[in-house]
Amino acid sequence: MGFCSSLDIVGSALTAERFRTEIITQNLANAETTETSGGEPYRRQQVVMQEIPLSFADELGKAKNKVKGGVKVSQVVESDRDFIPRYEPDNPNADENGYVLYPNVDRTEEIIDLMAAGNAYEANLTALSVVKVMINKAIDMGR
Repeated sequence: MGFCSSLDIVGSALTAERFRTEIITQNLANAETTETSGGEPYRRQQVVMQEIPLSFADELGKAKNKVKGGVKVSQVVESDRDFIPRYEPDNPNADENGYVLYPNVDRTEEIIDLMAAGNAYEANLTALSVVKVMINKAIDMGR
């Protein structure tokens, strides 16, 4: 695998994890939003990532050690979990029974996802550091 391919892979992973972190913080920020522009509570969003598919030329490049690849965000999907009803009869968003629907965002789950995204980002930074060291060693060997 070439150095540039390694940098492409790590760079794509860093970008994807940063985006995942943004979505998680958006979920946390909207955990109490009972009414959006659509009239219903905020729905939790989740990032779906996939491997960047290699083209035919890239597959041929594998034989020459010129692999590209990486990861990308393929889509952001809304959770289909039910909203959380809370009895708040004085709330202006309450239904006829006095219940207000709150977003399907579980703060604990979001914090755990945020920690996982942070750990993945940190792991990719470590991989980037290793690639940088390998590049510097290769340059030193060429002197």
